[in-house]
Amino acid sequence: MKFSYAPIRPIAGYSPWAADTDFMEIHEAVRENTMVDIYRLHELYSLVRQLGKLPEGDILEVGVWRGGSGALLARTAALAGLSSRVFLADTFRGVVKAGSRDSKYTGGEHADTSLDIVENLLGEKLKLENFSILQGVFPEQTGAEIAGRSFRLCHIDVDVYESARDVNEWVWPRLVPGGMVVYDDYGFEPCVGVTRYVNEQLALEDRLILHNLNGHALVIKLY
Repeated sequence: MKFSYAPIRPIAGYSPWAADTDFMEIHEAVRENTMVDIYRLHELYSLVRQLGKLPEGDILEVGVWRGGSGALLARTAALAGLSSRVFLADTFRGVVKAGSRDSKYTGGEHADTSLDIVENLLGEKLKLENFSILQGVFPEQTGAEIAGRSFRLCHIDVDVYESARDVNEWVWPRLVPGGMVVYDDYGFEPCVGVTRYVNEQLALEDRLILHNLNGHALVIKLY
């Protein structure tokens, strides 16, 4: 399987985030705590705002770093009036499960974070109560804590093949029909392992897969 990369410069100009005061307020609060750019953050925001169309399910993010995108998920869920709880899973020790299918990561990257940083952002700064933090390798060490729940959205931001695969295989049977897995790292050359894993799912008949030019891969569960 070959992978090609080149700069992508779409010429469309519609920028709904710029006129959305709720989003821009959240973005201002979280932008120093995330490496996710405004385009991908707005896509997560837009998806969460629509999750009420699904009858049930919580929200899961695996790969939290300093909590910026997780805080956006939780704050947006609260704004949308969702009953969903937002679960944020991370080792807070950096990337795990790097292997031969990955191009750059060797393990331990992005360890410049802590549980306290994330708790302070969501609990102290944003005064959110609709979240829980799962510290440890997911799903092996923390998946059992939420194994009985269903999910509407899972945001996977783990950088490497094996970790992305393990998260998806755990969450997929718990994802409600119409629910979605968003892979943050799909379009980025250092994360070729994630691209490889998502592409391996293209032939599966129970899902639709979209490559967004912002770098996301969106996988929708059909049944």
